[in-house]
Amino acid sequence: MRTKMVVLFSLLTLLTAGFVYGQSRMVKADIPFAFNSAGKTLPAGPYEFFADNAKATMRIVGAGKGSAVLAMVQTRMAAEIHTTQNDSHIVFDKVGDLYTLSEVWIPGQDGYMLHLTKGIHEHKVLDVPK
Repeated sequence: MRTKMVVLFSLLTLLTAGFVYGQSRMVKADIPFAFNSAGKTLPAGPYEFFADNAKATMRIVGAGKGSAVLAMVQTRMAAEIHTTQNDSHIVFDKVGDLYTLSEVWIPGQDGYMLHLTKGIHEHKVLDVPK
């Protein structure tokens, strides 16, 4: 009986780990304005945002040449207080006409904070359709 319980527990653990690992850590968005991230200005256009939890980085890849950066994740933000399991959006800090990538929210995950603007700024939130 004990052996069966150990086998059942092991199987459940593997299934759960596979489900969590299998969740998408990527979101696509069409950004309608140029923006800064990781010290680089990226042009408007379609982008893919890939999270790498092990390295605490976000890879941002655009369609154009030179439209890719690797941004460090400063911290993670609890999804329960900000979004639902199905929401996906990108947040920019806006100072004047300058947009800086601040947060990336991927469905089913806590948010990724990439940049914190000190001082007065606005948030520009782009909701990303599924």
